[in-house]
Amino acid sequence: MCTFLSLGFFCSNTMTNDLNALDGMSNAAEYCNVRAHQLEVEIERMGIALGINWNNEIQVQALAKEALEHAQEALAQYAHDHNDYHQKAKIELFGLAAMMMNLMAEGAGKGIDTHGGTAWKALSKALMKERGMLT
Repeated sequence: MCTFLSLGFFCSNTMTNDLNALDGMSNAAEYCNVRAHQLEVEIERMGIALGINWNNEIQVQALAKEALEHAQEALAQYAHDHNDYHQKAKIELFGLAAMMMNLMAEGAGKGIDTHGGTAWKALSKALMKERGMLT
């Protein structure tokens, strides 16, 4: 279950189960780092498909707002038109964002600092700002 974005329908059961098992992992930090890299690669791919400039704070902030406020609408819109690849990329990005934030939260709960590169930092910062966690 995704705890951050209310986008629980996007999170894979495999990742959720893996995160729940962090307590028993001897290499939990390595798992978080590998998973963070995998997620960031996919976030970057979706960003390319959507024309996202991760250095444009206004654009990324608008994307974060949309992810938090309109994800269900985006999913419903895509359900009616499966040929809308732009909408599909947005939905996938929103799901990846939920997984990213969940990974960061679960890792932090275990004392693991999980982070990525430019796209990861820009998107996580925008999401946290949108949720009032940053000023």
